Amino acid sequence: MESHKLYVGNINHSMTEEELREIFSGFGNLTDIKYIRDRGFGFVTFDTLEGAEQAREALAGKEFEGRTLRVEDARPIYQNERRP
Repeated sequence: MESHKLYVGNINHSMTEEELREIFSGFGNLTDIKYIRDRGFGFVTFDTLEGAEQAREALAGKEFEGRTLRVEDARPIYQNERRP
């Protein structure tokens, strides 16, 4: 893992940003949360690499509100990348 930022997918659309914060804050100090509720995914950023690693290891594949969370390292978006 190289980043303090995690991608969180397959989030139940009824989950709130505060609930997402509560789930991940147990692993360390969160510096940022971006939650795209209508798409069912978001990003959480920790202040330490260790916190992000612990959260990823503990929460990937765990069920919350009837959905299995997908938690992995966030991938960078390249501004000059051509999309189909």
